[in-house]
Amino acid sequence: MIFGVVKIDKYDHLTLRRMSHYAVLVFTVTLAAFSPFLAPLVGLEVNSFVLIVILVGLFLQELFVIQITKRQENIAFTRRFYRYYPPGKAYFVRYSSSIFAAFVLFSLLLLSDFELSKKHVIFYLCVPMSAKFLYEPLLGTYLHENKKTIQYIFAYFVINIFALTSSLSPAETTLIPSNYIQSYVIVMTIGTLLTLRLAYYESFCLNNMSRLETQLSHVLVALLLLSLPNLLKLGELLLGELR
Repeated sequence: MIFGVVKIDKYDHLTLRRMSHYAVLVFTVTLAAFSPFLAPLVGLEVNSFVLIVILVGLFLQELFVIQITKRQENIAFTRRFYRYYPPGKAYFVRYSSSIFAAFVLFSLLLLSDFELSKKHVIFYLCVPMSAKFLYEPLLGTYLHENKKTIQYIFAYFVINIFALTSSLSPAETTLIPSNYIQSYVIVMTIGTLLTLRLAYYESFCLNNMSRLETQLSHVLVALLLLSLPNLLKLGELLLGELR
C-alpha cells in the first residue's frame, strides 16, 4: 500500500511538471499568434508587442516551471553552484546573467541615442530582461568540464539569435497575407525559445542530459518550420528572375 501511494505521488508530480510547461507554452503561443491583431488594439507596434509576449512567456516559465514544479532540483543546483562559486568570490561568474543584461541595455541605449519614447522604453525593459532569462540556463554549463559544452553554448546563442531576428523581421510573400506570416513566425519563435531554454536548464542545471537530445529534436523541427516563409520568399525571387 505504501509503495502504491509513492508511485501515484511520483506520477502526479511528473504530470504536474509536464502540464505546467505545456500550459505556459500554450498560453504564450496563443497570445503570440494574435500579436499582429492585438498590437494595434493596445496602441503598440507589432515588434513591441512581440517583445512583451516573449518576456511574459519567459517569466511564466521561470515562475511556474522552474521555481515551483522544479523547486527541489533548482535548490540543489543553486547549492552546487555556490559550492563551485561561493559568495564573496567569482563575482563575474555568479552575476554573469545580470552583467549580460546590463550590457544589452547599455548597447540599446547607445544605439538609440538614449531616446525615451514608449517604443524605446519597451525595448529597454523587455530586451535586457529577456536576455537575462535566456542566459540563465547557461550558468549550469559553468559546472561542466565536457569539451562539447562550448559547442552547446554556441548552438544556444545561434538558435536564439536566428529565432529572435526571424520574429522581428519575418519574410513577406505575396502568397500569404503578411499578418498570417507574422503570426506563424512569432508562434514558431516563442515555441523555440521556451523549449530550448527549458532543455538547456534541465540538461546543465538539473543534470538531466537525456532531455537535451529529445528537446533539441523538437527545436530543430521548429527551426525548419520557422524557415518556411524564407523558403517561400526565395521561391518567389527565383520565379521572378526566371520570368
